[in-house]
Amino acid sequence: MDKRELQILSNVMNNEYGLKFIFILLNHLGAFDYSINRNLTDRDVFMHIGKREKGCWLLDCCYKANPNKFMELLAQQKKEN
Repeated sequence: MDKRELQILSNVMNNEYGLKFIFILLNHLGAFDYSINRNLTDRDVFMHIGKREKGCWLLDCCYKANPNKFMELLAQQKKEN
């Protein structure tokens, strides 16, 4: 993300519902998943890995955009686990 896009993301994260939506996206993209189901087909494993890569990218952008809200996302994830 460029500087302008990071500012937009920061603005979204500063909104209560925006932060909740980002958290939902991160969960859907598997950003907090640390394992792979080896019983899946190769295609499904690669799809899972690709989706997780996008989740990790978004998580990294969240950190760059707003480190304090990034920490809130991590705390929320820890609370839900």
